[in-house]
Formats: sequence, C-alpha cells, structure tokens
Amino acid sequence: MSGRRGAAAGSQPQPPARPPARPALARPTLARPTLAGLALAAYPPDWRDRYGDELGLLVSDLRAHGRRPVPMALDLLRGAAAAWVGYKKGSAMSERSRNALITVLWCWAAYGVTAAFFGKDLGITPNRAAASQLAVTHPAIPDAYHVLIGVGVSGIAATTFAAAAFAYEAVRYAREQHQNKTFALMAVPVLSAAVWLAGWHFISNGHPTAGRLSVALTWLLLGLAGLAASIQAVVRIVRTTEFSRTTWRIGAAASAAVTAAMLTGLGAVIVWGIAYRTATAHPGDATGWLAVTAILAASTARAAMALIGSRRASTPEPAAAAI
Repeated sequence: MSGRRGAAAGSQPQPPARPPARPALARPTLARPTLAGLALAAYPPDWRDRYGDELGLLVSDLRAHGRRPVPMALDLLRGAAAAWVGYKKGSAMSERSRNALITVLWCWAAYGVTAAFFGKDLGITPNRAAASQLAVTHPAIPDAYHVLIGVGVSGIAATTFAAAAFAYEAVRYAREQHQNKTFALMAVPVLSAAVWLAGWHFISNGHPTAGRLSVALTWLLLGLAGLAASIQAVVRIVRTTEFSRTTWRIGAAASAAVTAAMLTGLGAVIVWGIAYRTATAHPGDATGWLAVTAILAASTARAAMALIGSRRASTPEPAAAAI
C-alpha cells in the first residue's frame, strides 16, 4: 500500500513553471512634458513666455539623468512661488516707472508752455534798440536767453526720441493684441498739432484788430486743451501697453535729460531776471517774472521728485526655479 501511495504521489501533476519575468516597461515619455506642463502652469504668464522652453528642457534632462519626480516637483513649486513674488515686485516697479514717466511728461508740458510764453520776447526786451545795448554792457542777459532756447531745443529732441521708441513698440503691441484703439489714441497728438498750427497760421496773418485778437486768444486756449488731450492720449497708451526693458530705459534717459534741461532753464530764467533788473533803471514790476519762476521751479521739482522716487528700487528679474 505504501508503494501505491508513493506511485500516486509520484503521478500527481507538477504545477507549471512560472514564465520568465518580463523586463519592467519604461515610463512613457509623455510623463516628462506633463510634469513640465504642470510645473509651468504654476509660474506667472510672463515668466512662462520668457523661460518656459528652458525649464522644459531642464526638466527633461534631469529626468533622463535619474532625478526623482517628487523632489523635483517640490523644487519646481518652490521656484514658482519665488517667481510669483518677483513678478509682483517687478509689476510694482514697472508701475512706478510708468507714473514717473507720466509725471515728467505733464511737468514738461506745463514748463514748456510757460517758458515759451515768457521767453518769446526776451531777446527784444524792453525793445530792440535797448536789447542790443544791454547785450553789449550786460552779456549775461542775452546769454541767459540763448540758454533758455537751447533748453527748449534739447528737451524737445529728447522727447521726440523717446516718443519714437515708445510709438514703435506701441504699434507692434497693438498689432499683436489687436488693440485698434491704440492707433486712434496715437492720432490725437498729430491731428491736434496739425489743426492748431493750420488755424494759427490763418489767424496770425492780417492786421491786429480787436476781433482778431479775441479769436487768437480763443485759439490759444483751444491749443492748451488740445495739448492736454494729446498728453492724456499718450498717458492712456503708456498705461495699456507693455513695453520692453530697453524702451523703458530710453524713457528713463529721456526723462532725466528733460528734467536736467528744466533745471538748467530755471537757472537761466533766474539769472536773466536778476541781470535785467540790475542793469536797467526802470525794470518794471517783477510779478510776472516771479510768477513764471515759481511755475518753472514747481514743475522742475515735481519732475525731479518723480524720477528720484522711481530710481529708489530697481526691477528684478523673475526668479528662476532652483531645481
């Protein structure tokens, strides 16, 4: 019986052998761009546009060299948090720069109108014969007048150069973003200047009658309104357009040049007033000169304060992920 049991036991079928283990399948390569995409989604939009491709390549390289997903994800999230902090600070700096540029623009407009009104007859004050004699005996008077003219030319040149740079980038940004309103705003200064100059050319030709003088005064007031509307249109463009760092540097340099010109012109007006009043026996009332000096000083001081406030902090680059 024991033999039968042994035979029965020996006749039991053996369990089939396990098939050889298959090699572990590699992770699908789709996980790499998915991880990079999820990480990029946590970063600010501007940061993604500038550094997104580089971060994707870095993530792919680190995955290929065996970097573990969890530590890398934590580093990506930490980098995203740092990028958002830097992005918020950078936006604040940019807004401060915008406000400074706009302030200098308004101050320069007020300064320019006042200086142009005051200085248009300085070269022939009190009359041509007396001005020629004063130029010989007191050369500081014509020198101050020439400095004031040079200030106007240099300020207009700096403004024109910056306006060209900003206009070029505003047009490009408007085309990319389909902001047709920007083109309408850009046409306001050109049309205002063209209409006013054409009207002034027509009004200034003819004999100075009371009616013509009234029309001329009204047209001057309309010119000031057109200037204010033009500046407001420029301000709107500056606030709604994203400019590059290079353009902002051009604007900052132009603002500094304009403010320096304003300060120089203020000194010239002060020197002219003192020299003229000490050189003539009957210089007349000083109220007009003092009022103009006060307006120029206030405009210059406000522009300088805006520039100093914008330069106290610099705009940092967006923080990159420390992977």
